[in-house]
Amino acid sequence: MTNRSNDDKLGVSAVLFDIDGTMIDTVPLIIASHRHTFNEILGWVPSDDEILATVGEPLVTTFARYDQSDRLLQEYIDWSVPRTATHCQLFDGIRPTLETLRSQGFLTGVVTARRCDGMHVCLDAFYLNELFDVTVCAEETERHKPEPDPIFLAMERLNIKDPQHILYVGDTVHDLLSVKRAGGHFAAVDWTAMDKEAIEALSPTLWISHFEELPDRLQLVEA
Repeated sequence: MTNRSNDDKLGVSAVLFDIDGTMIDTVPLIIASHRHTFNEILGWVPSDDEILATVGEPLVTTFARYDQSDRLLQEYIDWSVPRTATHCQLFDGIRPTLETLRSQGFLTGVVTARRCDGMHVCLDAFYLNELFDVTVCAEETERHKPEPDPIFLAMERLNIKDPQHILYVGDTVHDLLSVKRAGGHFAAVDWTAMDKEAIEALSPTLWISHFEELPDRLQLVEA
């Protein structure tokens, strides 16, 4: 897989993170929530592969493909949100990595396809709010991942003009395409539940096998 040597550091000003499947292990809850929602409202359940293919896009986009989309969305939210803190966990190393990046002068942010209320539930549940300089959630842009608009909004809020100064850390093709179309860099996480070959085919800037290696792979540049 594409990678850089430790001596070939990537120069960036800010590191942005996806939430689901990247910082927080929410994928089992996402699958369970979809199963419950489709069964409850439509009386059938999509395959796990079909569910996983939608991870990284807003729920509104996912459910718009089906009848009773409003009921699907509300049922999903009502069933999933109360279970976030009890059915999910942080991936190892995310908090110390964020603390190290910030101590080294990097700006940090969240760019997620989650609705804003769902994003805040996740960040609040794991006390992550104070570790980010910017957050971007689904309602804040008209177009969503895999389009570049969420990345551009994060750059605007961080006052970063050059997309080459952005690294986005994520676990899906949607994440990769979003930052690639913006002109920035992408770090793929090796613990992704998605198809790694599909991600690799789009040439991520680097792969990381654990969060703690990330600060040593980067060099701070002025925004």
